[in-house]
Amino acid sequence: MSWIVVNAAKGMKLLPIRPSRLPEISSVWATRLPKTLASMVMLSGLVAIAAPISPAIAARKDSQTDYRNCVSSLINLKITTELAVSACSRAQYPQNLHNCVVDISSVSPYEPADALNACRQVRRPEDMAFCVTDISRALKDSVAGEVLDSCRRSLQPVQYANCVVGISRGAAGLSSPVALSSCIDTQAFPREVDPTFIPYVESPLQVPQDLSPQPITTPPFMQPAPQPQAPSPSPVRGLF
Repeated sequence: MSWIVVNAAKGMKLLPIRPSRLPEISSVWATRLPKTLASMVMLSGLVAIAAPISPAIAARKDSQTDYRNCVSSLINLKITTELAVSACSRAQYPQNLHNCVVDISSVSPYEPADALNACRQVRRPEDMAFCVTDISRALKDSVAGEVLDSCRRSLQPVQYANCVVGISRGAAGLSSPVALSSCIDTQAFPREVDPTFIPYVESPLQVPQDLSPQPITTPPFMQPAPQPQAPSPSPVRGLF
């Protein structure tokens, strides 16, 4: 004897069925099951459409506040209104942008305009601000322009700052340019990071050379040498 569950008016019940009716019941369920699944999918779609959109509206209101705070903060740092509006309107996360500028500008001698120019070029401006402030406070002999440019070029600013500060405190007398260049080379060339299967060849630490653009010299204009002309053939006697 087999049993089947039915939804009665007073609850679920088990009713006995004869084995001879099993094929008939199976065919009925095979016919109704696709329709039931389709109805459930349509119902779930309607529920998703009719769901409230209050979180999206709340996020939109928050973004308006972020843009307003971004512009006002940059203007308070003596940045021109045109530059502040352009920077905040183009930023995907304006709150992170103005936080980056404020944090870097709080450390002397960084100018707000230079900080804004660097913060606009990175994807994680708050991480870059941590990099600049951490290195500047730890390395008193560092050059502001070199620290700002190195943190801007780094793909992982927080790890880069930890590297620079760590090796500077561990090696007494290590100059700031050497520490900055050593850690940035490690990130620019991952093959030089241990462990590696490449044989290690020790090389002395080198102070980075001046990377400023060199003036382009134009070679003097030279007149092309005249090409010798071949003599014209003389007419054959007797043909003319």
